[in-house]
Amino acid sequence: MANILQVAYNHGLLITRARMLESRGYRVTSVLGNEKAFGLDAAVIAAADLIVIGFSAPYPVRAAMIHWFKQQYPNIPVVALRFHSAESFPEADRGNVSDDPDVWLVAVRAPSKNQHKLHKLTTNHLQLIIDTL
Repeated sequence: MANILQVAYNHGLLITRARMLESRGYRVTSVLGNEKAFGLDAAVIAAADLIVIGFSAPYPVRAAMIHWFKQQYPNIPVVALRFHSAESFPEADRGNVSDDPDVWLVAVRAPSKNQHKLHKLTTNHLQLIIDTL
């Protein structure tokens, strides 16, 4: 079972996204805001197969979180959920306006150690395409 770490900026969206991901078979660790994410135990973060950054905070707040994760944990793919299509997060492995994991998991470039876990857990109607790094 793949582990997803989500950083949300709205409590209601944190709960909704966690339930949606769990209903699709993922284990989810959720934190509310950057400070809580910075305070996570390194082992919890390192165990993540994917990091999801929510969209309901100002751009600089989310960009700082993405930057920190990519600096500290460069081998864990980061998906930035965008508030609108004009937003761009160059450091993220994927940015999407959809909150549907079937949409954004397709294009995530996962490190080879995570390929099998992510592929194994996709739904029957989705073929997860992960490029080999």
